[in-house]
Amino acid sequence: MSPKSGATFEAAKRRRPWYYSRPRLLITCIFFGALWIWFNIGACEVLIPADSFDYLNDESLKDILNTTLGFQNIFVLNLPFRTDRRDAMSLSAAISNIKLEFVEGVTGASINEKAYPPPDENRKLLPGIRGSWRTHMNALQRVVEQNLTTAFILEDDVDWDIRVRQNLQRFALASHFLSSKHDTTSLKNKVEYRPNTETEETAYNIIDTNNLANTLPSLPLSSVLHTHKHITTPYGDPSTWDILWLGHCGAGMPRPPFHPNPTSPSTILLTLLNDATVPLPKHLKAHPFQATPDALATTFPPSTRIYHHATGGQLCTVAYAVSQRGARRLLHQFGTKGWNGIFDAELGRWCAGANPDMGGDGGGKGGARERERVCLTSQPPIFAHHHPQLGESDIGGLGGGYARKYETKYLRYSVRMNLEGLVQGQGEKGLVDQWPDEEGPVE
Repeated sequence: MSPKSGATFEAAKRRRPWYYSRPRLLITCIFFGALWIWFNIGACEVLIPADSFDYLNDESLKDILNTTLGFQNIFVLNLPFRTDRRDAMSLSAAISNIKLEFVEGVTGASINEKAYPPPDENRKLLPGIRGSWRTHMNALQRVVEQNLTTAFILEDDVDWDIRVRQNLQRFALASHFLSSKHDTTSLKNKVEYRPNTETEETAYNIIDTNNLANTLPSLPLSSVLHTHKHITTPYGDPSTWDILWLGHCGAGMPRPPFHPNPTSPSTILLTLLNDATVPLPKHLKAHPFQATPDALATTFPPSTRIYHHATGGQLCTVAYAVSQRGARRLLHQFGTKGWNGIFDAELGRWCAGANPDMGGDGGGKGGARERERVCLTSQPPIFAHHHPQLGESDIGGLGGGYARKYETKYLRYSVRMNLEGLVQGQGEKGLVDQWPDEEGPVE
């Protein structure tokens, strides 16, 4: 071997100094750091205060503090002759710094027979049912015509807790997650499985009761990272959801999902423990004559609020938000394609993925379920029916009969029940809790 070739051999065996590898190491770190940021940009933990009067400190939720609660418009359905309800709604909204726009309701007798979609039986339904259907269609029509991104639709006998914005902020966190399609594999070890206490007798039979979930997978709301990606409203991307069913008189637990992953957003329930806005289990009833409390009362610990997809049947359109996508779909389904029954029950079936029972081979309870309908809800509801003093509800409830007692179910610091004190300038300390945490007979 020549000296020249030997020198070359020795040079090849010599290790490169350590500082030669530093740029390569730095580039590798930058690459993986950028990759992490790409997948996690905007994702953060949001501290949920224990005090239910405290707001969440998150920039993306600040619009919920405005006069339309983070929606573009708030529409209230009101029959012209129910001036008593309009007065109460206007006063409650003013006290709560909420801006309303009234949609004039119609009676069934005023609708021309040619205006009804199929089937023909719609013309024979009770006038109140037909009028309610058309009034909701009028509100949805306004959302579509004005091309609103989101709108909130309220009935004129609705009530809310004085902490409504705090409740909506927490719901918005849940909505971000539940309407997303994020990979949630990392959350698998945090999932808790609880037996579902619903039975075929207590479940909402507006849809099949043969497929009740045996167990309910749940995650704490605090364990879900909040992402700011693609956020156009406080409640998440409105192109990913149809309805936020915020006010109801009963919701079934979600039915077994399409998605096999137990931590999929379409599968999971989010829980908020020790929520001071939630009454004790014995008070969780939509009506005083309801035989047993809601399934929530026996499935989860006391003072737990849950958020989930509304696939288990739902009743009463007390308050619901629609996206532009949702408004168009509902107006198409119930305004032109067909419906057959009370609007809220039909909407509950629609959210569960079933189509209206049109007779023959139509959908109804056994209709084919569709994946893309995204309806989200809270139990207990954030908005609820108010039953006024010396008044009688126009709506029959679960178990039959009409609510005559002066109260608002589900809401502790109800605005309507505290209206006199609020008008007089009474502060937080003077509020009356209509469902206090004390022992006593079941209401």
